[in-house]
Amino acid sequence: MPNVRKDPSPTKGTGLPAVTPLEVDRVRRSVLDVVRKQMPEVREVLAGNKRWDAQQTRLFGMMLNKVMPDLHHSFNEHTIENKEAHELTIEELQTIAAQAKAVEAEYEEVDNVTNTTGSSQEVAHNSSSEG
Repeated sequence: MPNVRKDPSPTKGTGLPAVTPLEVDRVRRSVLDVVRKQMPEVREVLAGNKRWDAQQTRLFGMMLNKVMPDLHHSFNEHTIENKEAHELTIEELQTIAAQAKAVEAEYEEVDNVTNTTGSSQEVAHNSSSEG
């Protein structure tokens, strides 16, 4: 059975401490510098004036993915738009109202459950007798 530690040391096993976000940024920037310097050569390859072997092409693609990953894997844009009340369409207002009704119904359901258990009634009774 393997020996598993509850609090593994960040330096044991690899001999190196964990990589910091700053270090990751530095590496990414250095890869970006290499990719930028190779762009004139890439243009020559794309124009057909120069040939790269499969290894060079694969290596450049890997480096490019480190500084600019494929969009379908990493690009999920969520836009949040704030509008003034007078800028909203009727459909948007109806959607907001429907969401508010759903939330209100959930609170009413919780209140009903609390009232049937008697705890709300006890709190109301205790507070009225204290005042």
